[in-house]
Amino acid sequence: MEDNTARKAFSRIGFAQIAGIIGTFLVSRLILTPAAAGENLQKTFAAIGASGVLLLMYVPQIAYLLFYWLAVRTMPKAEWQKEKLGFRRLAEIFMMMYAVSSVLNQIGLAITKTAPAGGEFQLDLIAKMESTRLPVAIAIPVVIGPILEELIFRKLMLDRTRAYGEKTAIIFSAVCFGLFHGNLTQFLYAGCVGLFLGYVYCKTGKVLYTMIMHMLLNGTSSFILLVLPMLQQDQEDRAVIAFILIVLIVIILGIMTIAGFILLIRRIKQKRIVFDGSMPECIPQNEVLKTVWLNPGVLLLVILEGAEIFAALFNIELPF
Repeated sequence: MEDNTARKAFSRIGFAQIAGIIGTFLVSRLILTPAAAGENLQKTFAAIGASGVLLLMYVPQIAYLLFYWLAVRTMPKAEWQKEKLGFRRLAEIFMMMYAVSSVLNQIGLAITKTAPAGGEFQLDLIAKMESTRLPVAIAIPVVIGPILEELIFRKLMLDRTRAYGEKTAIIFSAVCFGLFHGNLTQFLYAGCVGLFLGYVYCKTGKVLYTMIMHMLLNGTSSFILLVLPMLQQDQEDRAVIAFILIVLIVIILGIMTIAGFILLIRRIKQKRIVFDGSMPECIPQNEVLKTVWLNPGVLLLVILEGAEIFAALFNIELPF
């Protein structure tokens, strides 16, 4: 397979993501900006409530998926021999993913809090979650987000890049997934998550598996955010129950983190992280940078998303 063919394919993927960004921008300007302008924000809350407002925030992401799909739909898709991963293997991968991503999330938060913006986007997210009713607060980040993101970054992207090498495709999709979130903390966190979910998808070819794992991962933090307000209630019994729940969750997540790192170290030592030999790395090692990353589409994407991450750190308002 010629390097030029691979370079054009990755560049097209990059431009497809830029198309998604344009779709997000247009929908945000046409729907979200008018709804949040001046007195309109109060009217919007009064009309659809906090739950509806949070649901409305995912409309641009739907537009991203649509624009992205329109740009890549005619690209050839890879066919491969899929494996069957049992529940135990999937559980192990989930624990490894949770352990590494949790540490990276804390590192990202620590860096972000020292930046001029002071981590304002995390505080805004917590405020939105705490002000939303339980069913919708779970449905939005735990169900809707993972479904849309797995379709974009696993199903559509890996189907079209895996033919150029499984490891290359997984790393590429993970970096794109991290950039998509537009801030440093989630870039580190989501990039790590993308590596594990990309591996699961390439092994099984089942996006449903990655959707469920993504939902469970989002659900751990979302559940804590939903329980926290109960600690501040006047009813002592409910506050005690909330405290017990939080302690149990912290213990369980702590055990998962330790177990995840132990499993990961063992797998690395035993060299059990194996990629599919039927999809060899067809891009020469010395050509990966130029072919995958320094093509027009991906280079422009990195510049745009990098600017967004920089702006989030330094509280700079971008025109897009």
